[in-house]
Amino acid sequence: MKTKTTAMIALTGMLLASGAVRGDDVKKATPLPTTASAEIVWLNYDAGLAKAKAENKPIMLDFTTTWCGWCKKMERETFTDPKVARYLHDKIVTVKVWGDDTSKATMVSHNGERMTQRALTQVYGVRGFPTFWFLDSSGGQIGPSPGYKNVDQFLPLIEYVAGSHYKTMSYESYLKKRSG
Repeated sequence: MKTKTTAMIALTGMLLASGAVRGDDVKKATPLPTTASAEIVWLNYDAGLAKAKAENKPIMLDFTTTWCGWCKKMERETFTDPKVARYLHDKIVTVKVWGDDTSKATMVSHNGERMTQRALTQVYGVRGFPTFWFLDSSGGQIGPSPGYKNVDQFLPLIEYVAGSHYKTMSYESYLKKRSG
């Protein structure tokens, strides 16, 4: 346990030093322990795109805000579920984008342009929180999914993306095939 705690502290320090998280978001950026081997690590946009490309994994952008009640419910209930956490940890690069962040200290790069996270939220056309945007490993847009999702709604969605099923069928067709 001491080794895991030390590793979590070291990871948090690296994320802070790299700019992957804001200093006041240490608690939010610390991996969420769900099982012995599955932790969700939230990266910033730049770090997430780089990691996805290096690991050839799709990206999930979690557009959130500090004041969003449904976002907090997702954090408490959906993201702490062991199956969801394990799947995200293993198959998808997870990125937090703070839709209310206008700080120059936490700016990100999008298509060669530096912008605030709030501006990035506008680029992606996010109108409500939470909204999840899925990207392929090179940053190409797969599609958005707005709104709160419980475990039973969220797990098929991330399986659809990570399994590249969006390349061959609609989400509705995937759900029918999955349940039948």
